[in-house]
Amino acid sequence: MRDAGLLRRGPDLTGKPLGRRCVRIRIRAVRVTNPEDVRTFLDDDPVANAFPWFRIFHAGDAAYVDGRPPRAVLSVGRLPVPAPFRFCARHATDRSAAESVLEAMPSGPAFLFLTEPWQLDLVKARAAVNDTRPSWLFRWDAEDFVDAQEHDVGAVGPEWAGLIAKWWEPENPVEPYVRSRLEHGLSRGIYDGDRLVAWYATHVETDKVAIMGFLHVLDEYRRKGYARSLSCALAREIFHHGKTPVCHVYLDNEPSIRLMESLGLRRVKQQVFTGADIR
Repeated sequence: MRDAGLLRRGPDLTGKPLGRRCVRIRIRAVRVTNPEDVRTFLDDDPVANAFPWFRIFHAGDAAYVDGRPPRAVLSVGRLPVPAPFRFCARHATDRSAAESVLEAMPSGPAFLFLTEPWQLDLVKARAAVNDTRPSWLFRWDAEDFVDAQEHDVGAVGPEWAGLIAKWWEPENPVEPYVRSRLEHGLSRGIYDGDRLVAWYATHVETDKVAIMGFLHVLDEYRRKGYARSLSCALAREIFHHGKTPVCHVYLDNEPSIRLMESLGLRRVKQQVFTGADIR
């Protein structure tokens, strides 16, 4: 394939100076043969780009770019558990580059993560979108961390995956995914005897970032400060691993937004999760 040959390493294709010029090659969307070709592009903002970084470097998803050096990258893969859709993540710095990598999106059902809200309009031009969830991306920097933990917490084992899945996505078969995160990621929970009554865990981890999620407190245990204790306990463990805790909160979830800001997390930007039927 002619375009694929353009992605071979060479001083005139990397965007590095060639004499007095900097050469950029624009191509149609093409699959990257070496993931290292997109590392610098994604590492430019490791917090905002944590999802595509994880999908490419940890999950082994296929990666497509618009040219070299890239201005857009699309990851295409599946979750580590049976699911009737592909999981895709896209980061782009301009519209034409975002349109280019969208050509690589396979037809059929997909769940997309978009690093910028403006990318959603481009998806709508090629897909019927559903269950769109714009979210605030929050980050917690070590200098802003004040430990407000007031309760005993412990790890959450995979035997609790069914309970967490019920409260997180009750209409979708997500228990296997939740189980995989409890088995391979960080988690903290509060127990009443042997009963798990509040929990927090991580969705993905990169070499620099851990995305927290699943936070929930059972109704009869609310207003006790459990969410604050869990947030601090999980964040402290993430800091211990030398990473930045981040999380996504839906725009209409005012209680969670207030919680994040009261703990010292700061809003970074809006990002979008959406289902789509790609034509």
